[in-house]
Formats: sequence, C-alpha cells, structure tokens
Amino acid sequence: MQKRIIDTLKMMHWLGLAMLLTAIGIYFLSDWSQQLAGMVLVASLAGLGMVLMSPFPIALFLEWARAQNPSE
Repeated sequence: MQKRIIDTLKMMHWLGLAMLLTAIGIYFLSDWSQQLAGMVLVASLAGLGMVLMSPFPIALFLEWARAQNPSE
C-alpha cells in the first residue's frame, strides 16, 4: 500500500514538474505571457505545478525517517 502511495506521489511530482516547465517555456518563449490570458495561464501552470510537486519530497523524507527507526 505504501509503495502505491509513493508511486502516485512520484507521478504527481513529474506532472507538476512538466506543468512548471511548460509555464516557464510559455513565459520565456512566447509573447502570449504579455496578454492577460497568458499571464493567468502561466501563473496557474506554475502554481499548480509547484503544489503537485511539494508532497513527494516530504513523503520520501518520512519514508527515510521510518526506515531509520530500528524499533519498528
């Protein structure tokens, strides 16, 4: 069960990274980010991407910390 959760979080992490990189690409490589709709798109992609990326490192740390506890 725990492996399945880690795999789901890993998939969310990669999806978030793709969203963040897409936002960066739109921002730097097009003029669309100068329009209101482009600004909303870039901000939404970057924000949601970072939110999707954030739980995975925490889950990895908690998994590592649990493995360090010899009493379990």
